[in-house]
Amino acid sequence: MTQSSPAVPSGSYRVGDSISYGWNAFLKNIGPMILITLVILAVQVLLNVVVGADAGVARIILQLVAFIVGLILGMGLIRASLAITDGVKPEVSMLAHTAGLGSYLVAAIIFGIAVFVGLILFIIPGIIVSLIFMFYGYTIVQNPSTSPIDALKRSAEITKGHRWQLLGLVVLLIIINVIGAILCGIGLLFTYGITAIAVAHAYKSLSGQPIAAIA
Repeated sequence: MTQSSPAVPSGSYRVGDSISYGWNAFLKNIGPMILITLVILAVQVLLNVVVGADAGVARIILQLVAFIVGLILGMGLIRASLAITDGVKPEVSMLAHTAGLGSYLVAAIIFGIAVFVGLILFIIPGIIVSLIFMFYGYTIVQNPSTSPIDALKRSAEITKGHRWQLLGLVVLLIIINVIGAILCGIGLLFTYGITAIAVAHAYKSLSGQPIAAIA
């Protein structure tokens, strides 16, 4: 039976808790998380090479394929991170699951357009939009039958009252990944997974779900 800690009350969420959980949970699952990260990065590099080698209509088709594959991999990383917060060992096979892909695709397009428009409007609105809807993917991965609009609405509910804290979390995670990139890129093998787990922890904390304790 999975050992769980009580859900963090809405008013007492702390950014440090997510960072700490991400670090400790990553170390506990370091093997599979590094392997998952390697697969994601390898596939992305391969797709970039293939897309760059073609032109015209073929390139457009390949870009579309790369976009969809990227979404599937993103869902897989979310799924692996949520599994860890459930006390389940993450597996590379989680990257291939496509349940909820249709909703995820539509939600991602809506999210992308909203953020783009917000960034055009003096940047700050785009940042706000990205924080409001940052958990739509987690909602869909947990509940594949969730519609795109419902997923976005659910994210808005979860993030309400915590957006300054989430901004702090995002800024810290960006810094962590920049440091990882500076270390010849090798550090990203670690910071990528830490980031994913930290965000999953924030999502489950703010949505009032139990989180598996790190033994």
